[in-house]
Amino acid sequence: MPKKASINSEKEFLLVYVDESDEFLEAMKYSCNIAKIEKLGIILLYIIEGENFRHWKGVENIMKAEKKDEAKEVLDKYLTLIKSEYKIQVKSYIKTGEKLDVLIKTLNNKRLKVKSLVLGLAMDKVENNKIISSLTGVLRKKLTLPIIIVPGRMK
Repeated sequence: MPKKASINSEKEFLLVYVDESDEFLEAMKYSCNIAKIEKLGIILLYIIEGENFRHWKGVENIMKAEKKDEAKEVLDKYLTLIKSEYKIQVKSYIKTGEKLDVLIKTLNNKRLKVKSLVLGLAMDKVENNKIISSLTGVLRKKLTLPIIIVPGRMK
């Protein structure tokens, strides 16, 4: 019986895709408020798009390292903010690859215990909503979790 209680007490997480847009900030704030109320954690996922840079291996490695350092800086800023203002558990991941493939693979990873995906909706820039359009359209069959869409600030 105690074993069953420990399985149920494992924390679930809301997954927030990090892209430093205004919509992301709205989605992050919303996620933090929900996580605090429902006693969930937050996972921040930063995806570095794979590039077809085929010149010199040394230059390619430097570019990859710079992108990873930039991703770490961005995540550190938000990790600090979430821990200090919301006082909830937060994890961060940096993944490389095509955004939608990485996002779906991460969502379907049972070890991460993701409860929902939270995305920000751009109210004025339709081109920023490509991920939402894809995940609620053609790729919806690949998802096993709900998506929470948070509208960005209306102008």
